Amino acid sequence: MKFLKQKKLVAILAVLALALASVGAYAYFTTTGTGAGSASVGTSSTIDLSSDPVGTLYPGGSDVPVTVDISNPSDGFQYVGTISGTVTTQGGCLGSWFAIDPITYNAQVAGGGSDTANTNVRMTNANASQDACKGLTMVIAWSSN
Repeated sequence: MKFLKQKKLVAILAVLALALASVGAYAYFTTTGTGAGSASVGTSSTIDLSSDPVGTLYPGGSDVPVTVDISNPSDGFQYVGTISGTVTTQGGCLGSWFAIDPITYNAQVAGGGSDTANTNVRMTNANASQDACKGLTMVIAWSSN
């Protein structure tokens, strides 16, 4: 009986040793590789610039503050440099009779994000009749680079 127990123990140890050897023993080769992949890059889109109507302007009058809304409709960050505004001529009311201070923004706007920037608009004194502007609502065209 003692002999059978020893034989079983030897058999179990042999099976265990073989199992460990098969798990622990492996070999491999080293090599190098190459491959290629691709990634598409999006494109820029136009930044949306807008403002609410500003206060009343008079020839040679004071600066009137205006807030410009900056909106990025694209998915990626976009850089906005200087924001400029010009007043559109309407009939005999010349856009050149108005001045808008440029905004040095120089920042990125996140995709889907928005921000605001402040500037001033004024009606200059043209040393001529500016009656053609009386009562008009002038349009400011905003642009950025």
